[in-house]
Amino acid sequence: MVKRRVQSSHDYNHTPTTLLMSLFGGACAFITVESIFSDVVESLGHQTNKLPGWQVHMGSACVGIIAFLTLLFILEALETRSKKTAWRCSAPWLPLVGLTAIATVIHIPFYLVALIGSIYGVYAYRRTSSVRRLVT
Repeated sequence: MVKRRVQSSHDYNHTPTTLLMSLFGGACAFITVESIFSDVVESLGHQTNKLPGWQVHMGSACVGIIAFLTLLFILEALETRSKKTAWRCSAPWLPLVGLTAIATVIHIPFYLVALIGSIYGVYAYRRTSSVRRLVT
């Protein structure tokens, strides 16, 4: 006798969980770059001492956001089984990479980058959530 699969009456939105897991991965990448950089400075000596501190920290933030985006894309692709949907969910976060990359090259104060990034993050979260609602 074959059992039929019962369709659930509601769909669970996994977007907040997926974003939290991606955020955790991005934070781990940020912390890793921050802690490894001092060892690189010691091993290379005077060659990397020319970098200002703000540039190192913004570069670490840029690496963390790139890791966040990569993990978000991978997790969304695994969850939805669609690369197109995964791209549409992770693409709204791309301007944050550009913002931190520009802030790495040009000195933009951290508080300004954090303010712009947090305001834009709300918009990107809403876009990501709306993509997932359209799919399910």
